[in-house]
Amino acid sequence: MEKPHRIRTSAAGAAPAAISAFGRMTVRLPQGALELGPPRRRAVLALLLINAGKVVSTSSMIRSIWETEPPDHAVATLQSYVSRLRRLIAAQPLYGGAALRLEYRSPGYVLDAAPDHVDVMRFERTVGRGLAAQRRGEPSETFALLSEALRLWAAPPFEDLAGYEFADQEAVRLDHLRLTAVETRAEAALALGRSEEVLPELESEATRHPMRERLVSQLMRAQYRDGRQADALRQFEHTRQYLAAELGADVGPELRRVHEEILRHDPSLASTSFHDAPGSPFTAARPAPTAEPAAAGPSGTPEQRANGDCAAFTGRRSELRRLLAALEAGHRGEGRTVLVVGEAGAGKTRLVQEFGRLCQEAGTDVVTVHCPPCDDMPPYWPWTQGLRRAAARRPDAVEALPESARRVLACLVPELDRDRGADDRPLPSGPGRFEFHDAVSQALLGLSRRPLVLVLEDFQWADAASLSLLAFLTRQSAESRFLLVVTSRTFRIADDPGLRAARAAVLQSLNAEEIQLGALAPQHTGQIVTAARGHDVGPELCAALHERSGGNPYFLLGLVEALPDGAAAEDVRDLVPTVTQEVIIERLSGLPADILAVLNVCAVLGPDRVHGAVEDVGSGDWKSSDAARRAVRGGLLAVDESAPERIDFVHPLIRDVVRQELASAEPNRRTVCSFAAGALDPDRTCEATHRRAHHGALRAVASP
Repeated sequence: MEKPHRIRTSAAGAAPAAISAFGRMTVRLPQGALELGPPRRRAVLALLLINAGKVVSTSSMIRSIWETEPPDHAVATLQSYVSRLRRLIAAQPLYGGAALRLEYRSPGYVLDAAPDHVDVMRFERTVGRGLAAQRRGEPSETFALLSEALRLWAAPPFEDLAGYEFADQEAVRLDHLRLTAVETRAEAALALGRSEEVLPELESEATRHPMRERLVSQLMRAQYRDGRQADALRQFEHTRQYLAAELGADVGPELRRVHEEILRHDPSLASTSFHDAPGSPFTAARPAPTAEPAAAGPSGTPEQRANGDCAAFTGRRSELRRLLAALEAGHRGEGRTVLVVGEAGAGKTRLVQEFGRLCQEAGTDVVTVHCPPCDDMPPYWPWTQGLRRAAARRPDAVEALPESARRVLACLVPELDRDRGADDRPLPSGPGRFEFHDAVSQALLGLSRRPLVLVLEDFQWADAASLSLLAFLTRQSAESRFLLVVTSRTFRIADDPGLRAARAAVLQSLNAEEIQLGALAPQHTGQIVTAARGHDVGPELCAALHERSGGNPYFLLGLVEALPDGAAAEDVRDLVPTVTQEVIIERLSGLPADILAVLNVCAVLGPDRVHGAVEDVGSGDWKSSDAARRAVRGGLLAVDESAPERIDFVHPLIRDVVRQELASAEPNRRTVCSFAAGALDPDRTCEATHRRAHHGALRAVASP
């Protein structure tokens, strides 16, 4: 059994405990240490101390002290040990006024001791207080308490009783608790920007415990912050090789993610002064906020409906770290624009809500604007709302704006101009647009003399004029305290020419970045399912829900809500919740006709037959179809990596909804569906007839 590690820390300033179990068991009197006697008597005291406040039966004590070879008069011998200990430690005051009570209570003995007077108890209690502070999201308190606890650890506990199984087990348990304290203290130090204080300790512990990946990841982050990127990368490679050699396993996803972040110099690795460290236990410990009412009617958008309490903030820690790193840059006067892109229901709204909560707790104002899906949205509507709300919060900053800027902006926000008649001025176009964009930038940057965050949600619905202003403002805000966060759906930003151009223009700026929200990992799916159901579910059911939802949080919650009690994995395979189906149909109705045609073909024919079907109509393969390529680029379809000619739906739910809609269409469409699904056996039809029918089926299904 591996011996617990000796920590060379100082306990200076802390009064020694009356009873010490770190190192050699020691009992202190006011005049000095007490001689406890032979090892077995010391072992009896240690056993009672480990179980302080609990009755330890005589038979259990005999098994623990003598194991399989008790003496003939074991009970009498044990009684003599206890009697001698009672005279030594219970009949006189100990150091610091401590008083112990050792007495018989059927069927054994009990030792009552105050935790403050026993060093291992004091250590365990202080660690518990530190972990409680971590759960409350208080890194400063966590760091202080766990530092205090670790200073108490002068040597491995019960070192002089090695060989007694109960003492060895307790020493191992306490050492695991110590390692937890080391890791949690390191996390607090990283959150507080004090990584240099824990770096030597992390290096020592990672050497002794190379399989603790959390410890290794903390060491790599601390080394990176210390300017030792090469050491951090070497540490990762050493750990990877060690795990492969010892266990035949690869490193876990968390450690691999830290490695990838170091390789690309991810801003989230930089030191942060925020108390809610991104991705740390301090952020994770806080409860999810209650969702805001949906802005798009009683049911709300798919993402807003996924924001209930059961949708715990899970699986988006890395993205949250990047947003907080951008906010930190804004506090330094380095303005940022962050595009958050993901499919509907991927968690964009949930992410920016959590980010906004942390910003407000840090004292930073957040203004959020939701763009509605309206065809007749006035020009610059999102910017109008953002300016109006920011100005209402900071009227002093409005007064400081130049008169010229306020006059130009009066057509958007009349209250910015003292001349109330100015709101009749038309919105600028052509040559006057530059002056207008400059005025909007001046206003927003003027309102950001104190850090300001503007969140524009669902920007895929924004008008063309608003898109052109986005890139302009991004370039102008590089030396400001302004953070702009823009969310958009994947397909729209990949397919709409105006959005694609705006996105490209924004990302050309050095102060802009894009966060892509992909599918949840399987373990995060399990966490959300557990939170939604109120209890753990089996791994098979979790795996089925993950596969069926495609890692989409909104789809996942819809499936969980529709599951009956006692459901099994097979109940999920064909499940299409009614509400989810309606939302998918609504989403698909906004797609271009040629994209819908491709989805219809893929839904009916399946991935194995799409390639041949496209060849039949003379298009070569799916890559020759512009609509198919756009569907793949927009995240609706995916390419099979093992067979690049195959494409299939990213989400099985969407595929099944499309199939159901086709099956419920007019009779000739149902015939097409039956044929394409394989109801007509090609072996019973001559090849030419089959190819003509196949060609006709494809054209019928693909017709908008």
